[in-house]
Amino acid sequence: MTALGPFLLGAPWALAALAALPLIWWILRATPPAPRHAELPSMQLLDGIEPQEETPARTPWWVWLIRTLAVAAAILGLSQPVYAPGAQTETAEGTGSLLIVVDNGWSSAPRWPDLINAATATLDSGNRDAPVHLLLTAPQQFNPDPAERISRADMAKRLASLRPQAWAPDRADALARLRDSTFTPDRIFWASDGLEGRNGQRFAQELSSIAPLTVYAAAPTGPVVISSIRSQTDSVSVTARRADARGVTTGYVSALTIDGSALATAPLDFADGQSEAVAEFTIPAAALARVARFNVTGQQGAGTVWLWDSADRSRRVGLVDAGASAQPLLSDMHYIRKALEPFATISEGSIENLVAASPDAIIMSDVGQILPQDAELLNTWVENGGALIRFAGPRLAAQGDDLLPVALRRSSRALGGALAWDEPQAMASFPEASPFAGLSVPGDVRIKQQVLARPGPELASKTWARLADGSPLVTADTRGNGTLILFHTTAGPDWADLAYSGTFSQMLRRSIAAGRGEAVGDAEGAYTPYLTLDGYGRLSAAGPNAAPLKAVDFAETVLSESHPPGLYRGPAGTRALNAGAGQRPRLIAEWPLSARLLGDAEARSLRLAGPLLTLAALLLALDLFIALFVAGRLRRFGRSAATACILIGGAMVALPGPDAVAQPYQYELLPDGTYRRVDTSPDVIRLPSTGNSTQKEIDAALEMRLAFVETPDGDLNRRTEAGLSGLTSILRMRTSVEPADPRGVNLETDSLELYPLIYFNVPESMPPLSETAIANLNTYLRSGGALVIDTRAGGTIGSQTDVSRLETLFEGLDAPPLQTVGENHVLTRSFYLLNDFPGRYAQRSLWIEQAGDASAPRGDGVSRLIIGDADWASAWAVDAQGRDLYSVDGGAEQREMSRRFGVNLVMYVLTGSYKDDQVHIPALLERLGDGEEPDDEPVELPSRILDGGP
Repeated sequence: MTALGPFLLGAPWALAALAALPLIWWILRATPPAPRHAELPSMQLLDGIEPQEETPARTPWWVWLIRTLAVAAAILGLSQPVYAPGAQTETAEGTGSLLIVVDNGWSSAPRWPDLINAATATLDSGNRDAPVHLLLTAPQQFNPDPAERISRADMAKRLASLRPQAWAPDRADALARLRDSTFTPDRIFWASDGLEGRNGQRFAQELSSIAPLTVYAAAPTGPVVISSIRSQTDSVSVTARRADARGVTTGYVSALTIDGSALATAPLDFADGQSEAVAEFTIPAAALARVARFNVTGQQGAGTVWLWDSADRSRRVGLVDAGASAQPLLSDMHYIRKALEPFATISEGSIENLVAASPDAIIMSDVGQILPQDAELLNTWVENGGALIRFAGPRLAAQGDDLLPVALRRSSRALGGALAWDEPQAMASFPEASPFAGLSVPGDVRIKQQVLARPGPELASKTWARLADGSPLVTADTRGNGTLILFHTTAGPDWADLAYSGTFSQMLRRSIAAGRGEAVGDAEGAYTPYLTLDGYGRLSAAGPNAAPLKAVDFAETVLSESHPPGLYRGPAGTRALNAGAGQRPRLIAEWPLSARLLGDAEARSLRLAGPLLTLAALLLALDLFIALFVAGRLRRFGRSAATACILIGGAMVALPGPDAVAQPYQYELLPDGTYRRVDTSPDVIRLPSTGNSTQKEIDAALEMRLAFVETPDGDLNRRTEAGLSGLTSILRMRTSVEPADPRGVNLETDSLELYPLIYFNVPESMPPLSETAIANLNTYLRSGGALVIDTRAGGTIGSQTDVSRLETLFEGLDAPPLQTVGENHVLTRSFYLLNDFPGRYAQRSLWIEQAGDASAPRGDGVSRLIIGDADWASAWAVDAQGRDLYSVDGGAEQREMSRRFGVNLVMYVLTGSYKDDQVHIPALLERLGDGEEPDDEPVELPSRILDGGP
């Protein structure tokens, strides 16, 4: 290219045409415009008439100016000019080979377009035939060879296709690859991220010693990296750093779920002179458990994303309530609570309530006698994957149970004291296979008393911690999918000094993780990449180049193409590799004296050929428009266009608007005596029926409605339809849910997934369902549908629901484990506050899917299978006039409660755990009633709460 100041010309000889501009100007100025013609009826009428407007003898100046500018713009555009303020104009430097070095690590992502534009702009300088070479600093498997010659056109395409990598640049490796290639360039252009990183200043010195160096440093602004986080029970502190500490900067950090939904945002305030800021999040424990990553808002790059793995998450731990203590600060629970508070969400209550909440672990301190029903609940919970952690004490030493990892002797061992032979024992180092491996053993901790395990061949493999004399201090054993863990001493200071040390908190933390199957002692395991980050900080499935890594090497892993930042699954659950962990970004302080530094304006180039040719075309179009206007050609076109606009406007006004169409309505009498308007307009658009969809399926897709299973018993089908019709009317009157009329479905032929709830009233002589019906029901349940089964046997059997018939009827159904509905289940408060679920019969059990909490795999915690025998359809059933069809054992009051249960059932299926937090209402009401008598008048609660309203 030919340089002309800051302009580069790709075809400079095209400018020779500018010499013809004076000649073009003279021709345009001398040539008058075409004469104007007038059509008259008779030429004799013009005799003696002097014209008021004469045709000029020469072209007006503004016309030839437009034409001259159009020609000049076209000539300049054909010369292919490029505006490049940073282009080198020295001949010796512009004729040799060019090496372009690009920092393509995660730190370049915030200003990646600027780096690529600068690298592309340098292609416009120098000889167009000179070779160009490429060197990338982020190591990868197929890095281009610096000695490879690339044409400038191909280099521009290759630069445009580059993307930043998710790991840091390794400039020492890039320099080694350049030396191994034996290629020596004539000049070097370095598109740098401006950060010191690893030997950034030394890398610049090495490049300047090889060839003349030009540098464009695009240092990121604002927060560059999230370097660490610190979590508490209901809060998280996110530490971010920036490279340039000058000035006051404000950024934001967002807490996101795994799918990218934002749960909270906190500010990052950088003071002048400070390179570090902390964003504080105060999030409820339930929402905190959903946070999967933190991201600096508006800043792209893998360094501005922090993945929160299972090791850093806040744990949910339940403490079994042992009753009030005379000295709470000296109780065992006080020390357990203080040890758990930094990293766990703590809840206290009875065994039944804690098991229902399904926390990560349940901790019991010196409980020697467990009620049989509680023991059964705990055993089932542990076998399903729970971690039960127990501490010894006088009660456990006197009497044990089956929920222990090892068999115990019926007494405790006293170490030290006036009547003891042994001295208090210190703790031994933790075994390598123990989850506590790697923790420091406090030298000042002494164990004064413990419960002893009975010797056995498996005792050694079950021991996680020992005393100095070899006796077990912590033992554990698996049971089903869960774990039983026992500390053979107390959690308080009565038997040991362990609670006073910081190791106690770490032992509890690792016990909870190991009890959930996330063993910390995973030296023999490996971690497999699950989700990885790209250079822009976007989370996606692991690519083919991501490789597993050993557990022992995880903490020391250097990010690379084989081990990119992301989430890895292994024996300790899900662990994260974060690009910004421990990073302290710094700007390159000094550059080589011989290097030429380009600013943002100098590094950019602007190709002007396209805009100049576009300007020439616009000027020529304007000249054509003026010529047509002067010749009078536009007036005729204007009249035709105006006539067309008038006709189109009149047609639009004549068409009737949507309000002009009659909207006929009818009114439907509801059971409570009121009327509801029903639209019966014939203009309702019906979807065309296809060969694969019936009108019944189309209606079910367009309007939400309840469904019931059509059985061989016709009378029972009519009763069920009447029951669901009555429930539909109640929903229309009392809630915002307005279902259409219920429909019967055939389990073998109909599309069940179109209905949110299907009611199955089981006849007494119902034959077993076919394989097709069972397969359809399984698909329906897995896709989120709710099946309500009513055996209607509540008036003839005892107090328990007989499901023996159902086992034969639904043989092959993939039914989940069931449990009875507790008093705190969301079904009791999804709309009304209830304590029973009556139908035609009262005081019946209701069975639903067994689930720990609303975060279970089932959508929003809704049970997909509901079984009862209260004959709800008969209690809901009404005729066409809204009158009750069947009697109810408890009369009108029970019928009303049955209807309320029906409303709760539908709201539960549609909204899930929406009102699960109303479990706190009884406690709030109790607190309002327990206060001292105020001087003012008492507070009156709304009547709908007192009588069971929503």
